[in-house]
Amino acid sequence: MNAASSNWPDDAKSFAPSADIRGASQTVSQRVASLYLNDPVVRSGVNLLVSNIVGSGCRLNTPDQAIDAEFNSARIDPSRRMSSAALQRAFIRSIALAGEALALHRLIGGSYACQILDPEQLDRSKNEDFGDGGGIVAGVEKTFDGQIVAYWILPQAPGDPFARAIQSRRFPASEVIHIFEQEFPGQVRGISPFTPVLSVLNQASIAIEARLKQLQVSAMLTAILTSPDGTDAFEGNPNASLEPGAIIRARPGEDVSVVNGPQSPEFNSFMKVLYRQVAAALGLTYEDLIGDLEGVNYSSFRGGALTARRKAEAQRKVLLIEGFLQPVSERWQAIEVFSGRQRQIVNAGWIEPAWPQVDPAKEADAEIALLDAGLKSRREIIEARGREFETVQAEIAADEPRTPKTPAIAKPDEVVE
Repeated sequence: MNAASSNWPDDAKSFAPSADIRGASQTVSQRVASLYLNDPVVRSGVNLLVSNIVGSGCRLNTPDQAIDAEFNSARIDPSRRMSSAALQRAFIRSIALAGEALALHRLIGGSYACQILDPEQLDRSKNEDFGDGGGIVAGVEKTFDGQIVAYWILPQAPGDPFARAIQSRRFPASEVIHIFEQEFPGQVRGISPFTPVLSVLNQASIAIEARLKQLQVSAMLTAILTSPDGTDAFEGNPNASLEPGAIIRARPGEDVSVVNGPQSPEFNSFMKVLYRQVAAALGLTYEDLIGDLEGVNYSSFRGGALTARRKAEAQRKVLLIEGFLQPVSERWQAIEVFSGRQRQIVNAGWIEPAWPQVDPAKEADAEIALLDAGLKSRREIIEARGREFETVQAEIAADEPRTPKTPAIAKPDEVVE
């Protein structure tokens, strides 16, 4: 097999992927952050990941609508300025850039607050062997059986104007939210999803820069005037130039040659190949990443969109709902009950944001057919569209008394008495 043969570029091997991730993730996150600030394709990719996973935000859905309304409208960051959707977007953007997200449960003024931190505040330099099989690895403290019991966190983020050389502090695991996509056994830190395509993005940047230089050279029209008798065709003018609209009269026997820059007609095709690799690595469609819908038909666009949605829904469930929103809502409810503002803790469900419809008429007909066949309930259909079932039912009930009855229209062959 070629995959196991000696003919392998750069001798690519990974004896311990989790160790490779620990060693490379900081450099990778710094490079991705730089590209996010400077490269439009990387910015598009990050924003698409955030939009696909978060959308307009997941909303709490419990049997108590008063609790739902209170949580969904609460601003639970320490500054009390970020909405629930904004907090969710910040959390997933951190995962897109750094491969992991870090947050602390806080109690400020008797109310719950969720403080999102820079993942680099999780002290990578904190490593210690306890001798009993447990220890601290890259700031994550674990027991001999793999249970995470604490995190070692720096008080300031890298680049903070008031950052000082202060040692990290130990926080119990119950007070910390640390989420990443665990791909290998023993992995304690995450790595950006842009990792496989950083070299591809670098190649694309080099290709664009080379193409720009080529266009600049091509725009410089150069004419070489050859005089057979060796006389000065420009009569001593040291700065002779070709002006737009100029008419130049050549002497008999003089020859004019025009120098053009090299051309690369396959540039667009080459760039498409590179950016399709980027889209594939991120679980996005090329059309969404670049905004290029040339030659796309309905079937192919819908097929690609459904695949991307399936990947985003899986990440939403694991990273956003189970990893972030569930522990946040549980801690928020516990504090509300303890303070007497809520009677009891209720089981939390979540209404996920609806996807934009590719063909609303066809999709509505399909939902109606499934409802009539007993394969879907009204609640399932309504909540899949991002609405609360009880709210929609109340709106329908409120509309019915005001809905004018449609008068019966007699057919041409009927006589109305």
